[in-house]
Amino acid sequence: MRIAIPIYPGFAATDALGPYEILSRLPGAELRFVAVQAGPVATDTGFMQVLADPLVVMADPDVIVVPGAPNRNLPLEDAILLDWLRTAHAGSTWTTSVCTGSHLLGAAGILRGRRATTHWSDKEALPGYGATPCDGSTIRIRSPISSC
Repeated sequence: MRIAIPIYPGFAATDALGPYEILSRLPGAELRFVAVQAGPVATDTGFMQVLADPLVVMADPDVIVVPGAPNRNLPLEDAILLDWLRTAHAGSTWTTSVCTGSHLLGAAGILRGRRATTHWSDKEALPGYGATPCDGSTIRIRSPISSC
C-alpha cells in the first residue's frame, strides 16, 4: 500500500507525524512524505524539519493524508500541490486530511458536493469549497463516496 503525506512549509507536525506513526507500521506499507520541492520542510514552529521526497515519487498513492497548519501557512494557491492532489486523488482509494488540511482538499476542488469537516473554528469556511459541514475530527473521502 502506497501512502503519501504531502507536506509544505509551516505544516503542523502533529497532523503529519501522528498518522505517520500509525500508518508506517502497516504490513507492506510504503509511506513517504512528499513536497513540491524535495528536501527538508520546516513545521509551523520552525524547530523541526521533515525530509520530503518530490511529489512525483508518489504520483499514484493508494492513501493520501493531508496535514493541516495554521491558516496563514496553508498553501491554498500552490498550483503544483493542488494539481498533484487532484491527480493523486483520482486514483487513490482513500483521500483524507487532518484538521485544516481539509482546506487544501477544498482548494483543489475535491470537497465539492461532499460532506466534510475541519477544525471546529473553521467549519464555516467549508461551504466556500462547495462542501457540506459535518461533525468529526478528520475528513474521510473514499473514492468515489464521501463520509464523515
